[in-house]
Amino acid sequence: MMLSDHYGTFTNKTLLVLTNNELAKLFTLVNHEIEPLSIVETSEPAPDTDVASSSDLDHAKQVRRNELYRLLNLELKRIIPQESIIDVILCVPEANKNELLASFTPDLEKHLKTLIPKNLASMELSQVVRILFET
Repeated sequence: MMLSDHYGTFTNKTLLVLTNNELAKLFTLVNHEIEPLSIVETSEPAPDTDVASSSDLDHAKQVRRNELYRLLNLELKRIIPQESIIDVILCVPEANKNELLASFTPDLEKHLKTLIPKNLASMELSQVVRILFET
């Protein structure tokens, strides 16, 4: 997808990562182009009991998020050198930003250029681009 000339350009090859609690969508940005790269997704954990309490549901969400962050770290370690990524723009729900950042290895942290504390994973790509350039 070509970005409008109205927006800036990405001179360095950049990785855009959009996360929520269940998945991460990865895109490459270079010059005026944005291309989908991969999706990291976790499956719904099996419930421990037939009647789940709210603490069981919270625990299941936490387990799923931890697995997502583990898989995302593996994917980023693979993609950054393979795609010659210089910068990473990370969009994560504000409530999860510290948890996700704590899961990053130092090698990944050095590529992090911008952190946007918003859940943009479900938005249309054109809306995401608009938000990127407004921040």
